[in-house]
Amino acid sequence: MGHEIVIVDDNSPDGTGALAEELGKSFTVKVVHRAGKLGLSTAVLEGFKAASGSVLVVMDADLSHPPEKISEMVERITKGGADMVIGSRYVPGGHVENWPFHRRVISKGATLLARGLTKVKDPMSGFFALKRGVVEGVQLDPVGYKIGLEILVKGKASKVEEVPITFADRKAGKSKLGASVTLKYIDHCIRLYEHKKLWLAKYIKFALIGGIGTLINLAIFWTSIEVFYVHEILALIFAFVVADTNNFIWNRWWNFRSKGKIHLQYPQFLLISTVGLLLNITLYTAFTDHLFPSLGLVEDKASLYEVLAQVMCIFLVSVFNFFANALWTFKADMRPKS
Repeated sequence: MGHEIVIVDDNSPDGTGALAEELGKSFTVKVVHRAGKLGLSTAVLEGFKAASGSVLVVMDADLSHPPEKISEMVERITKGGADMVIGSRYVPGGHVENWPFHRRVISKGATLLARGLTKVKDPMSGFFALKRGVVEGVQLDPVGYKIGLEILVKGKASKVEEVPITFADRKAGKSKLGASVTLKYIDHCIRLYEHKKLWLAKYIKFALIGGIGTLINLAIFWTSIEVFYVHEILALIFAFVVADTNNFIWNRWWNFRSKGKIHLQYPQFLLISTVGLLLNITLYTAFTDHLFPSLGLVEDKASLYEVLAQVMCIFLVSVFNFFANALWTFKADMRPKS
């Protein structure tokens, strides 16, 4: 079987690039040199461009991935009809060596976060093989280091298989897993959910921002009346404007990633929130004064049903606010991000 090895070196200080160049004089080794640490995912994409084969294999160079599994993975593509094959730690027969408890928890948590994106049991794996056609014509824009997950979601692989592997401790160096890498992975998953389930992903983010805004609102209201002795009506207005401004900033920057005109979007957002507040009051009154009494639900457990009414109102108003902003304030931004 013909093959080639492509090594992407991000200016490694240990002389990896120079050694790889030397090996290229005797073996089918290509070396792609890059100026600095540009990230694992982009390194893989550079490797794809440099490779000439119809089947591509991605693996780490630290021997944490077993090279002896490459033949089986490639054969599942060339003879078995698979489009992509994952070297999996989480199918029967697969496992990891000497991982501390916290790293196992992090890995399982990251896998759970990706559960809605793919049925693959180990979407976090960095060891996989695929047909070149899976990524041809596909715009890949990974955030962080999980390029395999990006390909599973955006690529053209209709048949994906997993083979069990033993993930070994790296033979040299240390893991780059840290807080910044974790945050990039979460951001990456959010972007992929937006790519696959745009409206649901954006509503969940909208609701999360709204929940934080509610806490801010309550904190400012309490501080205003208890510490600064501001009149309740003024405290309500001030808390509403501050919390809603916070919600607008986060929705514009993080949720919708908007490039629209802020001087138009901000008043639109405030107007929708004001309508939503009035809608909340109207619905709450309708539930507690009319609907629940007509069902005989209020008399003996009034406080419980008042809370239930407010929960229902918060949900309904959040849905109204989301769709109103998505279809008006941030209309131009409601499209999948590639």
